[in-house]
Amino acid sequence: MIDLTREGKLDGQPVLGAGSTPATTDFARAYQASALRAITECQPYTLPVEYYDQWKKFTSVFLETPLGQTGKPAGGELDKRKLSICRGC
Repeated sequence: MIDLTREGKLDGQPVLGAGSTPATTDFARAYQASALRAITECQPYTLPVEYYDQWKKFTSVFLETPLGQTGKPAGGELDKRKLSICRGC
């Protein structure tokens, strides 16, 4: 769970959701640390203040998407990535 201020900055440390699987391997711990670092380093998020009540608390989802060398999904898979509120960090 992530809590944000009206300015789009973190309001406390992100917390793993109740349904999250604990990181038990080195890869999983590195992936989790990378996700938390991305959340922290991409602030402040640019979001419309008039909708603050809708975005002040949210759960982020990080999916491992296999990419080919061109940066496109491998093996003809659909690109399921969505536009982000992150500034491209």
